[in-house]
Amino acid sequence: MAFPQFRYLLFHAFFATCGLASPTLLAGQFAIAVANDFDFTLEELTREFERYSGHEVTIVPGPSSRHYGQIINGAGYDIFLSDDSTRPEILERENKTIPGSRFTYAFSRLVLWSVDNRPLSPEVLREKNFHLLALTNPRLSAYGRAAQEALETLSAWDSLQDKLLFGENVGQTYQFAISGDADLALIAFSQIVYGQYMQAGSYWLIPEAWYTPIEQQGVLLTENPAAREFLDYLQSDQARQIIQGNGFSVP
Repeated sequence: MAFPQFRYLLFHAFFATCGLASPTLLAGQFAIAVANDFDFTLEELTREFERYSGHEVTIVPGPSSRHYGQIINGAGYDIFLSDDSTRPEILERENKTIPGSRFTYAFSRLVLWSVDNRPLSPEVLREKNFHLLALTNPRLSAYGRAAQEALETLSAWDSLQDKLLFGENVGQTYQFAISGDADLALIAFSQIVYGQYMQAGSYWLIPEAWYTPIEQQGVLLTENPAAREFLDYLQSDQARQIIQGNGFSVP
């Protein structure tokens, strides 16, 4: 991924060495539709990007399913950062994206989390030592499919059916746990880790071998130069470090 980073750094070096107008004077604006699991990470990324580039970024967080529907219906986003690879692929096939722009920006981790400080382990799930377990509907989300696969690995999927509370997206699934509607939740690790800060409660990282990798992809939806510059930045070493610091893996 050295080429996008080179382009990003070259942009700033060009203005600094040639004595031309600063990037701030050429600032642009663009909007990003981002999945709930990546919104806090994106806020950190855009702060750095705006500081260097002078561009103004509007972040619109929400479920990827809702963003997808809005994009199909003509919503004016410039970038879509989904929590899966399926929706960006479909948008690309339907000619709703800038050709060649689809890329993987992160891989997410699945975590078992409780707002209470209780020990968490595979045995908690096997022994059904809880009232309700929240997870995203497997028919609607890559997180839900990963959660089902993890429970099937434990041979616990069938036996836990009466204890499962399904969310429509990973954001709602998190809310079930933080509100106390569910004792436990299978959610994104990024929802409880923010750089050096950790959400209160306890967690157990699900082994990655237990589920299909949760690949998150982004696409460029318009020919906005500032938006294209941000996608270059998103693939730079600096951005990758921020992404990793917020609980994700990077390609």
